[in-house]
Amino acid sequence: MSETNQAPAAAVDTSRELGTKPVGQLFLKYSLITLVGMAAQIIMVILEGIIMGNGLGAHGLAVISIIMSIETLNLALGGALGFGVSTLAGVRLGNGDKEGAAKAFSQGFWFSAYFIVAVSVLFAVFAPQLAGFLGATPDLMADTTLFIRLFMILYPFCILGQMLCSMARVDEKPGLATWAATGSAVLAIAYLYFAVFIMHWGVAMTAFYYGISIGAWFLVIFYFVGKGGSKVFKVRKADMKLDFSIVKEVVKLGLPMFLVQAATSVYTIVVNNSLGSYGGDLNIAAFSVINGYVVYMITMVCTTATYGLQPVASYNYGAGSYKRLRKLLSFSMLTTFGALAVCCGVFALFSGPVCTLFCGGDVELAALATSCTRIVLLGCSFGLMAQMMSTYFLSVDKILLSNIMGVCRYLFFAIPAVLIMSRTLGITGVWWAQPVGDICTFLFTLIFIVYEFRRLGRIIKKEENPLEA
Repeated sequence: MSETNQAPAAAVDTSRELGTKPVGQLFLKYSLITLVGMAAQIIMVILEGIIMGNGLGAHGLAVISIIMSIETLNLALGGALGFGVSTLAGVRLGNGDKEGAAKAFSQGFWFSAYFIVAVSVLFAVFAPQLAGFLGATPDLMADTTLFIRLFMILYPFCILGQMLCSMARVDEKPGLATWAATGSAVLAIAYLYFAVFIMHWGVAMTAFYYGISIGAWFLVIFYFVGKGGSKVFKVRKADMKLDFSIVKEVVKLGLPMFLVQAATSVYTIVVNNSLGSYGGDLNIAAFSVINGYVVYMITMVCTTATYGLQPVASYNYGAGSYKRLRKLLSFSMLTTFGALAVCCGVFALFSGPVCTLFCGGDVELAALATSCTRIVLLGCSFGLMAQMMSTYFLSVDKILLSNIMGVCRYLFFAIPAVLIMSRTLGITGVWWAQPVGDICTFLFTLIFIVYEFRRLGRIIKKEENPLEA
């Protein structure tokens, strides 16, 4: 999709706010509305940690630890398909091609459905082998196998729900996604409390908690079917036969989001192994608290910003509104960095009580987690700028650059920093590798921010002075 194929700014559909309202206002609106839903998810995860820790014991937590790879895959696939379908549809809509946008969505929906149902069936059939591959011991095998099979019942709804919520934002209905996230969080945590403390059903039945927490987002489907709801995007029976040129575009656009999760998983494995080698189990437990809760909550703030950025950027890219894109780029980067810096500062200041909440009364663990949290957060707001630029490049169809931005934080900088600094500084080097990697990531990302800002400037200049081009 080349820049020469974009519609001129004058052709923008004036009935759609994505192409007419101030981009800063749109970015804040879509980000803040999404943040409400994300806040509910954050609260849900905090309550989840408290309930799981106090209600399931060591055996239950061990099973949860084993299946977290499947939950990470859920987020990776849901995010990838969501961004792939919504970005393709958003660009076509901005380009004035409503039918093309509608087809991109409907085809993307059916492809996602076919793909994830096939994955879920395979996982359910081969659940014992999958459990063993993920590291389940003989004592954990029965519960882990049952957990996987129960989770697979709702797994397709989790993936499709994420994709549908991404589409709701492109269709200028971010509130739908927020209500879905909020409602599912309340429903899921209520079920978890009921299953663990009232019915004492055991760890396997908590699989439905993970399924409900995101699977309930699928209810957004009612906005995309029938005569009511969306005026442009509908799930159509005619698109059940796949157009593989569209499928290819969806996969290409969604790949960066998948790679981000993959890089995160690799980084977590490397850090856990390094902490085990140089510091022992207590350091691994501290990393679990920091990475699973503190950094998770800060990352969710960045994620809401990416959800605010993506629909505005993809629509205006499709419309050829390069002045708006340039304003969006500068405004979104500065605003997001400021918000992340404030969040990191607050969590660093109150790291003691925050870490104590998840340490189950272990004073030594709480003290270690508190001190290491302050180290990790030193560069966190800098490193997360790469995630923002990955989303931006994805939205303007620069897939290679999006992939580079998506993996650079961990694969290019943080992991090498861990491997090098741990050999020279031991356990201290492992902890300090993250801020070093984050600063290097920011400097690398800054090159691409400047590059894109200047590139857009040249395009705008050519449009304003065509005789000089």
